[in-house]
Amino acid sequence: MLADFTLKWFVLYYAVFGILLFCFGIALMIKTNAALHYLQAQAQNEHPPPLLRTILKYFFLFTIPCLLFSFFPFSWPELLFSIWSLLIVYVAGSQLVRWPQIGQSILDFPEKTRTLIFRAGAIMLAVSPVMFLLSYLMIGKLTL
Repeated sequence: MLADFTLKWFVLYYAVFGILLFCFGIALMIKTNAALHYLQAQAQNEHPPPLLRTILKYFFLFTIPCLLFSFFPFSWPELLFSIWSLLIVYVAGSQLVRWPQIGQSILDFPEKTRTLIFRAGAIMLAVSPVMFLLSYLMIGKLTL
């Protein structure tokens, strides 16, 4: 019973996460300047951008069930994915904690920031097929 729910959770999570990565990756690659202008506007605040905090918060909230469900039944790929997700939350969160310095860097080096935004979009776009593949593999386990 719990194993079926776990498989369904990961099928849905991988598929939705893949779609989100694909859409945001394309958006960041196409609208790099708009993302840069948003970050430049937010860089003047002493608090991190609300959009980035919200994305990170929800990513963390969905990573916790993934970590727990990876143990019922135990699955190495899901556990590694959960640990990878927690690592992303940690790295991104540590950058948001240093927002005053990061914000100043965004204002001082807009061309480098534009390049980083584009690369982030490309990485998201590159990871999305992996998420779809993981979802497909979970569907295969579900139908067995």
